[in-house]
Amino acid sequence: MRARRPSPLAPALVALASALLFSSGCYHYSFEHQAAAPSARQVVHKERRPTYLNGFVGTGTIDATRYCERPLRTELRVTAVDVALSVATLLIYTPHTLYVTCEVPGNVGRR
Repeated sequence: MRARRPSPLAPALVALASALLFSSGCYHYSFEHQAAAPSARQVVHKERRPTYLNGFVGTGTIDATRYCERPLRTELRVTAVDVALSVATLLIYTPHTLYVTCEVPGNVGRR
């Protein structure tokens, strides 16, 4: 019985998967603007903003007051999806995911 030889592409695929895994370092910045009341309900708004050429072109900013007058927290996260898109486009398109946390006004949604 003849032994089956592994595909010549197998080492290349393992190397590519390893490179993607180890280069997908996600990062996260959070800015606490004010403390929320302990019983306050919160809503989180998520928006992906594009930048180009590894962030050198484009600002990747949003107007947080568009979601609420006084945000509790703003965050910038570079997620695994953002990193995958950046790698797939050779850092030409480099998105950032931005989050704005707001307090739900008044009694909206309370029972």
